[in-house]
Amino acid sequence: MSFSAAVVALLLVVAGFAQATLPVAHAAEQATLVLTPSALSAGPGDTLSAVLSVTNTGKETLPEGQAVVTAPSAALTTVADLDAWFAAEDEQTQPGRYLTTVDVPEIAAGKTVDVVVELPLNSGRFGGIWGPRGVAVNFLLNDESVATGRSSFVWTPSATTAKAAFTGILAIVPPPSTSGLLTAAELTELTGPSGILTRQLAVAQGRPVAVGIDPRIISSIEALGDTAPDGVSAWLQALKALPNESFLLAWADADISAQAQAGSATLLTPPTSDVITPLVLDEASSPAPTATPIPVATPLFTPTLNSIAWPAGNSVMSSDLGIFSASGLTSAILSSGNVAGDIMSSGQTAGLPSVVTLNGLSAALNSNDASRAASYVAVAAVDESQAGRTFAALPRETFSITGLAKLGQTIDAVLGQSWVSSGTLSSGLTSATSSLEIVDSPESSQRISVVSSLIARNAQVSSFATIAEDPSLITSPASRELAAVLSVGWLGSDEWSSAVSESLRSSEKVLTSVSIVTSSTINMVGGQANIPISVLNSLLQPVTVMVNADPNNARLIVQGSEQVTIQPESQAKAQIPVQAQVSNGSSILTVSLQSVDGVPIGEAVAIPINVRADWETWGLGAVALAFVGLLTAGVIRTLRRRKSGTLDAS
Repeated sequence: MSFSAAVVALLLVVAGFAQATLPVAHAAEQATLVLTPSALSAGPGDTLSAVLSVTNTGKETLPEGQAVVTAPSAALTTVADLDAWFAAEDEQTQPGRYLTTVDVPEIAAGKTVDVVVELPLNSGRFGGIWGPRGVAVNFLLNDESVATGRSSFVWTPSATTAKAAFTGILAIVPPPSTSGLLTAAELTELTGPSGILTRQLAVAQGRPVAVGIDPRIISSIEALGDTAPDGVSAWLQALKALPNESFLLAWADADISAQAQAGSATLLTPPTSDVITPLVLDEASSPAPTATPIPVATPLFTPTLNSIAWPAGNSVMSSDLGIFSASGLTSAILSSGNVAGDIMSSGQTAGLPSVVTLNGLSAALNSNDASRAASYVAVAAVDESQAGRTFAALPRETFSITGLAKLGQTIDAVLGQSWVSSGTLSSGLTSATSSLEIVDSPESSQRISVVSSLIARNAQVSSFATIAEDPSLITSPASRELAAVLSVGWLGSDEWSSAVSESLRSSEKVLTSVSIVTSSTINMVGGQANIPISVLNSLLQPVTVMVNADPNNARLIVQGSEQVTIQPESQAKAQIPVQAQVSNGSSILTVSLQSVDGVPIGEAVAIPINVRADWETWGLGAVALAFVGLLTAGVIRTLRRRKSGTLDAS
């Protein structure tokens, strides 16, 4: 072989080696593994099938590799054990005993490959203890570990008499928006056959799932009265017919922890008296007429449970609970990461009976990981800290029709296990006798800062509204819109900042709806005058304001303020009495508005004044001088005539 041919051959070998090994250096950053057992439980002699999903999240092709599956023999007998298993960073890439190896084909960038894996469980030597077992998978390229994943199943060497009662808690809430009320068009879409609210009800139907209802939905339907579309009314009837436990969320599922941590003394409870039409009167429930019948109003929906606080997951501080109580809430739903105690499924927290949702179980259901969810319920059957109960917070921000359908299927798979029974939210609250301690988990300082600003702006709107004939027509919509912007559904959304900006623009429009009309320079002639000040009212109702003025120098003295009422969408003039001093010149009159109670309204406006205080004095002086001159001339003329007459007579 010639020297040049040898060089070419060597370069080809090096190039081929580089192509085979370069992706491996980056594979750990671009490969993810998910191992999904086909069955949630298995026993001795069983071979457990599973699907290994390998996703290439990078921009380069992943070459062929191998996946090694292992499993520790020891049982995971507590919730803490199971949490630790799934939280491990896998520094030991193949924990436990070897089960099997499977080949993984080449994977293009952005693609996922599913590989069926058969797991011979006898190799795991799991023994005779009933309960969950962990399964680990390690992805190898050129014998180098580049990605790991973990799963679990329930080992059933024998039947167990222990059971755990499962209760899911689901929010019936529309996708987050900045709307304080839902329109007829929005409700029609949400409650249609494929609408989100319809799909949410379907998840609860026939399952041990307590539903938290966004009161905004009910009030929006109520506001439509007889004009509510038939489909919307049908959805409401389906909700009322639902046998599940129910309670009302905060308005728009507003984040109650954020409100408490932002300094609110009480939580938002937006009124609806400005939009709700009179309730339909139930004549059948009225007492027998004696003189005049007394009609009884029938509410559109009455929940089975009352006054439950459901903060966002793992967001509570101990100081929040006093705000919850002060707002009339008498029980709570908390996350397991937020509490500590001997019995962790329910207990008393600062005087509030509380149930505790398991973070691991909630996360498994929310990701439709049935095997992991079943393992958590199985652990609760044997872990004394759970007292035979498990509560799961179902997703509050999942608005995918497909996701909701899969959620229902996942819950059914868990409920189909022999160690699972149906529980209730009320049983957890009534048996909450042990003591729970809050583990503070505040929301981010950045979020709380934004929430504080929004709450402060809402307080400004409330103060501004005191000038209106009916302040509730301003404060009620503002409070509802603020609650919508604080919805738990916005958590983790990149669009929340846009919603905040929209809220601030909306409130700014309200705060500037009553203003002083700017004016050109006003010429003031004389010692006293009334300066006309125009005030604009862009609102749809009358407002009453005090118009004040303050000069910037001693040329003018303002002699008082004036109260003026401006009709809707119109202007009115106030007459500010001023007195000029002797000197002439310019002055700036700073005009401002305030409510009758002294609350500043809008921005002050500077109005230039040209003062001609001495024109009147000089004018009167000139007239007087002329009069004196004429009088003197007349006297002189008269004297001359008399003198002339005397001379002629002589």
